[in-house]
Amino acid sequence: MPINITVVIPFFHLGHERGSLTDAKIRLNRCIDSFTESDTSLTIMTNKSDLTVGKKNVVCKKRDIKGIFSPGVIRNSIILDVTHDYIFLNDSDLVINPRLSKEILEQRNKVQKIGKNAFEMYPCLYLTKEETERFDGDFQGCLESFLRGENHRVEGIALASSCLLMNREWFLQLGGFDEQFVGHGGEDLELIDRLTRHYPIGPRPADYSLNIKAQHPGDYQGFRRYFSYYALPHLFAGRFLVHQWHPRPLTHPYHKRRAGNDQLLEQMLSRSEAERGPLKGPVVPCNDLGGELPDFREWMIRLQEEAGYPVQEYPGLLRWQDGIKPKRPLWRKLRKLYLNPRAFFRDMFKPASL
Repeated sequence: MPINITVVIPFFHLGHERGSLTDAKIRLNRCIDSFTESDTSLTIMTNKSDLTVGKKNVVCKKRDIKGIFSPGVIRNSIILDVTHDYIFLNDSDLVINPRLSKEILEQRNKVQKIGKNAFEMYPCLYLTKEETERFDGDFQGCLESFLRGENHRVEGIALASSCLLMNREWFLQLGGFDEQFVGHGGEDLELIDRLTRHYPIGPRPADYSLNIKAQHPGDYQGFRRYFSYYALPHLFAGRFLVHQWHPRPLTHPYHKRRAGNDQLLEQMLSRSEAERGPLKGPVVPCNDLGGELPDFREWMIRLQEEAGYPVQEYPGLLRWQDGIKPKRPLWRKLRKLYLNPRAFFRDMFKPASL
């Protein structure tokens, strides 16, 4: 069967503040190797002229960076240049679960039957530094550790992630990534906002525009909770990825743009329908939940218990396990204070999850 999916992977080493080039290449090779059983072609765009991969289904393209790195600009450039009908957005730090790698063609066929508006979004577990160094492909063990509420293998989860499978023509019709986002964050969530506008899983809640992050999905609010209705079932089906740890220095220009991108995202998502302008095509409902959104926490608990994870033993989507202390809490708080003072002070008064 001919390959009909391009995996889009930017790989740009932006200085040793984010770790060595050697470590970055190790993470990239893990990413590439994890797609060996999938019916895909991988296109990597990089600023490293000496990058060679040596695999027949991998294409490397060179591009210099002027100014601050923009993931959206690079992904747009890659997608404009590929010819396959479907694209899978990935990152060089992500490793795909073999289950998803083997089922990606089946997933493509599913969304293709629905129509070009349809897309799939896959969760991502964030590995700790120690787990990244020793990771041997034990996806199930990492998932179960996280669900137990432990934090020695997995730091956290992103249900609303940039790991998207979609129709390339539709991506371009929507306008691709908004290139106003430069540096870290925002461009993927803004794209998902437009995707869900044309493929709604249910009515948008009143708090949709809230840009409030949470350690545990049970505390999600706003658009993150809404987007999670698309992604959570994949987690229990084994269709998820893991993110390999790497340094994220506060002073790096790429990361310093996060607060500004968060503010831009809030402004864009709080616009009325009239302010957003006309739709780019027809609205095709996503019928995964029958058009009605259940209470998120109740639905999440029901899904995990149906998958064999009773919440009493696996509270990780709601809270840490009893006796577990968050790692480096002071460091994380200082990072949030530096990057996003508004969120820091807002979270000071937020009640703890039950």
